[in-house]
Amino acid sequence: MKFTLSFILCVLLFSARVYAGEPSKAIVKTVMIKGKIQDSKNNESLAGVKIECAGCQKVIYSDLDGNFFMYLQVDAKQDVKLEFTQVGYASKTLSLQDLSSGSTNTVIDLESE
Repeated sequence: MKFTLSFILCVLLFSARVYAGEPSKAIVKTVMIKGKIQDSKNNESLAGVKIECAGCQKVIYSDLDGNFFMYLQVDAKQDVKLEFTQVGYASKTLSLQDLSSGSTNTVIDLESE
């Protein structure tokens, strides 16, 4: 009985390893995005703006001064989009290419509805 169970377990593990194949080798890079979110009319900082990266399944919120920063690990070929939403304001979606990364701050204006 033990031998049969051991044999079946070995066959299953071997089969899983054979059929698993090699994982695709995606080129992953880490990107830091930071900026400030403000009202488009009066340039007032917006706190608590939801910033969601759909492709990365990551959500953060802007601080009391409207500032945010986010580290993302993205596939070089992936088209990453960030959505900025706040109650009373029209949501805004920007691609990673639209946002500047690194040491410069990006200012994102949201328009009130």
